[in-house]
Amino acid sequence: MTDLDGVGVGTGAATGPAVWLAGPDETPDAGPTDRSPDAERDRFESARARTVEELREERDRAAEAVGKAAEDVLATHETFLFDPAFEERVEDALADGDPAERAVARALEDWIEAFEETGGKTAARADDLRDLRGRLLRALRGEPRRSGEDLPADAVVLAERLDPGRAVRLAAAGVAGVATVAGSRTGHAAIILRSRGVPAVVGVGDALKAVERGARVGVNAAAGRVTLDPRPDDASATEAAAPDAVRAASGTPLAVTANVGSAREAATARERGADGVGLFRSEFLALRSDGVPDEDAQTEAYAAALDRFPDGEVAIRTFDFGGDKPLPGADGTAPRGVAGSLAAPDRHREQLRALCRAAARGAGDLTVVLPHVTRVEEVTAVRDHLDAATDELKAAGVPHERPALGAMVETPAAVELAPELASRVASLSLGTNDLSRHVLGTTRDADPSVAQPAVVRAIDRAVTAAADAGVPVRCCGEAAADPEFAALLVGLGVTELSVAPDAVPALKRRLDGVDLPAAATLAERATAASTKSEVDSLLNEGP
Repeated sequence: MTDLDGVGVGTGAATGPAVWLAGPDETPDAGPTDRSPDAERDRFESARARTVEELREERDRAAEAVGKAAEDVLATHETFLFDPAFEERVEDALADGDPAERAVARALEDWIEAFEETGGKTAARADDLRDLRGRLLRALRGEPRRSGEDLPADAVVLAERLDPGRAVRLAAAGVAGVATVAGSRTGHAAIILRSRGVPAVVGVGDALKAVERGARVGVNAAAGRVTLDPRPDDASATEAAAPDAVRAASGTPLAVTANVGSAREAATARERGADGVGLFRSEFLALRSDGVPDEDAQTEAYAAALDRFPDGEVAIRTFDFGGDKPLPGADGTAPRGVAGSLAAPDRHREQLRALCRAAARGAGDLTVVLPHVTRVEEVTAVRDHLDAATDELKAAGVPHERPALGAMVETPAAVELAPELASRVASLSLGTNDLSRHVLGTTRDADPSVAQPAVVRAIDRAVTAAADAGVPVRCCGEAAADPEFAALLVGLGVTELSVAPDAVPALKRRLDGVDLPAAATLAERATAASTKSEVDSLLNEGP
């Protein structure tokens, strides 16, 4: 039995037969051409159109089978294909007489090398470009699209490196675990695997190449270890069963819920052991049907999700269009989140009526969560709309129930207003992805960097305000799925963590029996830290 060290992604462990993936398309494999630049330009445009179609179809499948992390990555891929700098590089290469294959390779090669030399999160983006390069080259060669991998049951997948497209397909295929020679825990492939609860170890190094196909391999994400030929009694290479209910060592109950975008995903969350739904992204109903469903269709979808958790709570976020989630057919000028809903009062009132009807029909408890809150007046305005919606339903004799109201804390404004918001709602929800981006002033595809002191302090302020008001706080961002940061959140006072359905079992195992006083000490020290490296060191120590 031999152990190889790497960087763990997520939690949990798995054992299974090793299966090696073929490497990515690294070379254009095209010689000189006697075709004109115009003919090669047409070939490129056709390949790009095919790639866009492929990405959109894969994005739709990924949204349902894998989740938002995968959908966001594939949407970013499509945007890059029309980046003016990329188009200019391809055009220059074609004008030099290169075939389209070589033009694509030349356009991306320098960026890939530059990203890798930079290191960190930027280096991880090189794999995104490798993914795009492979897709374009396959389209130019007329090769079939890559479908799901043909893998044996309980396979542990090994690869030189893993691009996001491959990670999406592996997560959808339900592989047992993943290990790679190169890679980083901040790369998009790693984020996708972690969001789906697939244990992975990346950056193992060349020693991994000695593993032969079919050999038995253990992957322990929490320990960052790959075990070759593990013993049958090696508990560290086998994933333990998740507890039905999670309690800290002191007996304090902790909830592990799921982020979903449909009733179908809510059913999957129930199968994975989720205690409820911490975030139902209602805008996905519109994004998947090219338009906002009518009131009856919305009522059916919300009630179906509630029925999946008759003894639990389902938190449904009102439409959060804008940014990377534009409303189909809209011009993109509407404001983000609850402000966008208030700017479309008829659509907003219709959704509130559907939610009230679902609250009366569904078995579980419903909380309506307002996204991207930046002003107290927004909460007041929604309350007025909710009053009007219930009055309309009562006048029409339609069964309904007024749901509880919650607010998302995902902007610096919401952090500043947390005491006022907490006094007006039944719960607060931390959207750590957007919160970290807004606090740090970074772009959406940058490293979320929740371990930055400024972000930790913002979270602490919001949780403290909620505690003072006596309302609970849930965390719905990607940070909740990070095993080290999850313990920090619990130490800050978060009592519910909501993650992708497949990540529920691993998070339950991580939090069950957690030492709350030790987690509180960790949180206190992290809040007082001055640098990201200090926070990272504390997280590595753990509670």
